Amino acid sequence: MAATASGKTNFCYLVVAALVVTSFIPLSLGLSCAGIFYPAISDDLGIGRGLLGNYMSFVWIAPLAFLPFIGRLFSKLDARICLSGGVVIAVIAFIWLSFTKTLWQFYVGGFLMGTSVAVLLIIAPSTLINRWFARRAGFWLGVVMAFTGIGGVIWSAAGGVLIQAIGWSATYRVFAALCAVTLPATIFMIRSNPADLGLAPRGFEQDSAGESDESARQAYANSGTTLKGALSSPSFYLLLAGTLFLNFGMYVYSMIPSYVASMDIATTMPLLGALASSVAMAAQTIAKVVLGYTGDRKPYASTCVGVGLGIIGIALFATGLQTVALIYAASFTYGFFYGVTNVMMPILTRKNFGNRDYPRIYARVSMASCTGALVSGFIWGATIEASGGFTIMFIGIITMMTLSIVFVLLMKRLAK
Repeated sequence: MAATASGKTNFCYLVVAALVVTSFIPLSLGLSCAGIFYPAISDDLGIGRGLLGNYMSFVWIAPLAFLPFIGRLFSKLDARICLSGGVVIAVIAFIWLSFTKTLWQFYVGGFLMGTSVAVLLIIAPSTLINRWFARRAGFWLGVVMAFTGIGGVIWSAAGGVLIQAIGWSATYRVFAALCAVTLPATIFMIRSNPADLGLAPRGFEQDSAGESDESARQAYANSGTTLKGALSSPSFYLLLAGTLFLNFGMYVYSMIPSYVASMDIATTMPLLGALASSVAMAAQTIAKVVLGYTGDRKPYASTCVGVGLGIIGIALFATGLQTVALIYAASFTYGFFYGVTNVMMPILTRKNFGNRDYPRIYARVSMASCTGALVSGFIWGATIEASGGFTIMFIGIITMMTLSIVFVLLMKRLAK
């Protein structure tokens, strides 16, 4: 093949590497490290930590506002422009946050960060991996998504040290500089489609002469339905409902430290809540790779198993655990579920609707994710306050997650 001679046949792995870099640095810094700044900002500016915690709500408002637009951009513009733009917005967000003096400025920074998240987390990885890999797309998407968890562990620790050493404002600027370092990857290691380099997607069937047929490649790229066709499909609305309900279950992760701290065992182990959160984060990192691998082969079964493990974890929490081993077991099984949305929803979208209008269709599915993440915080937070405990929240989340399994099974039935 000419492509082999030019040394470009493995460019798909450069695309994966670039997406790993954006997951490991800008996404991890912008999402996983948000909470490490709250104590220092609260002490310095005299703003309550509860009010600062609403930052994440503004992060998720931005994707709700811009996802349809960003989905169209990825269908029309060069992916290098889109990804580089997402990184630049993250840089601007961190610089803005470094000059924060009031609460509304802090929320604006969250909105800017959410715009970057919409590009770098929600649309770019699944769109580009699906374009570049005809096979094992789920596995490589899982690998990319896993680095948000790995980066969260590393940068949270490093960021905490920096805040103590140089202050929160200077740390935000360091984070901005780290994000800027990823721009060469988004510029030189990304192409929108394999056809831009005269290639076929990795794993694409080739003819007997060893060269991909151009008409077959075009047919593969245009396989599936349009956005209009998806909007008229019952499977689309089942996927929306399942995604929405799954994201109501994601709220438990942020409450693990608070729940563990309310237990008697926490009086003898004050760091137990933080350790339990770390166990859950490690589990979601493993889950993203495992689900990516199994999801390519058994997408519906993999989704149901992942959600089922989450139900088991939450049920264990609801029993009022009083041993360290059970707390870690609950955290791990729940953490495995935490990897479902970012990996399995893209896989199920492609499985049901194909490649033709994938960015625009998945943008709509992701709006359900963002809605769940945004609304669940207010609903479950109010539930905890009203009931004076976590039990009602656990029961509600288990019910929603069980219904999401039902929706996935109905999707499977319709797919046949």
